[in-house]
Amino acid sequence: MAPSTSLRLVVVSSQHPLEITYDEGGKPILPLAEAGKDALDAFNHPRLRRALIFDSLHAAASSDLEFVVPTAVASDLSIYASVHSQGLLKFLSTAWERWDSLGEEGQDPSGCMPGISGQGIATTPPLIPSNRPLPRDSVHRPSQHVIGQVGYYCTDDCTPIFAGIGKELVQDAATTEAAVQRALSAPGSAAPPAVVVYAVPTHPGHHAAYDSFGGYCYVNHVAAAARLWQTYTIRDPTKAVKPKVAILDVDYHAGNGTASIFYDDPTVLVVSIHCDPDFDYPFHSGFAEETGTGDGMGATLHLPLAPGATWKEYAVALEQATAKICRFEAQLLIISMGLDTYDQDPCTIRRAGFHLQGEDYCRMGEMIAKNAPAGIPTLFFQEGGYRMEKLGEAAANVLTSFTAHRC
Repeated sequence: MAPSTSLRLVVVSSQHPLEITYDEGGKPILPLAEAGKDALDAFNHPRLRRALIFDSLHAAASSDLEFVVPTAVASDLSIYASVHSQGLLKFLSTAWERWDSLGEEGQDPSGCMPGISGQGIATTPPLIPSNRPLPRDSVHRPSQHVIGQVGYYCTDDCTPIFAGIGKELVQDAATTEAAVQRALSAPGSAAPPAVVVYAVPTHPGHHAAYDSFGGYCYVNHVAAAARLWQTYTIRDPTKAVKPKVAILDVDYHAGNGTASIFYDDPTVLVVSIHCDPDFDYPFHSGFAEETGTGDGMGATLHLPLAPGATWKEYAVALEQATAKICRFEAQLLIISMGLDTYDQDPCTIRRAGFHLQGEDYCRMGEMIAKNAPAGIPTLFFQEGGYRMEKLGEAAANVLTSFTAHRC
């Protein structure tokens, strides 16, 4: 079948504004306030990542590219209630204000992110866990104190609670909901819209589980999108048969949060291609033997690759992944698009790393487009990616190649 020429790529951006300026070479740079927030970690720069990707997409722009910023303003995190606990969502919505209100005398230094105070971000340093009830058991519950709660819900020291996080997550919720709505068929039409939707929230989400956050991820946008789409498209509310959704995670790190949320759900297939967790994050999940449980047995497929994987090895796994998705007969395809598989990505190379190159992302987009089920809506969500000078190119290559070859 000939490649499609009528697909439109719709980019749905977070409502979080970025006042971008450009350096002498024409590359986007962030103003001081944004750059300060992006300096909380040596590798994670989500606002700059978004700016660089948009810059590359504009450079590759055609008449089939449309940028959308949601006009509706979300007021809370309720769209995530089907995939996260109420305790976690309440914590994320209120944690910064509670931490900030303690003042310097009440803020235990063990809960302060090191080296942040005094950088012009805020007078209050970001909050990180100082203790964790791990492994959790049935008698554990979150305490009332914000310092105790961050240890209960957060799995690491690199996903801090900082000034503005609650508002940014609400804006990401609006992005997620708008992306799902844009991917829906027109009212009264059984055909999918002639669009590929790419959602770019400020923060990634695939490591966020039902009752925890970490790995730079606070809430799971892909999981929420799957549930929203199922809710919107149930044809007979009296039977409430959920339509099938397939999620393909191509981030370097296992989509452990997404997999855990749907681990017993036969209506959502989660396929993740990632570095073997024996060698890299998240270390404790993402192994090939994790295939689901109960009714969801067989609806999880982890395809871990050895460190140093090139396109040759990656392509074999991607073929396995798309074959599994085709057999599942999903009615929606969601792709968690991490770009940290790029050669020498700084977040991965210290322990392992893959060696994909720029053209490999063209091959990735083409392969998914040709091998995945035809005629169903496709949603991309941005996840990780830390080699800043290359990730814009990688994103543009995947998306433009996918839309060019999608049937």
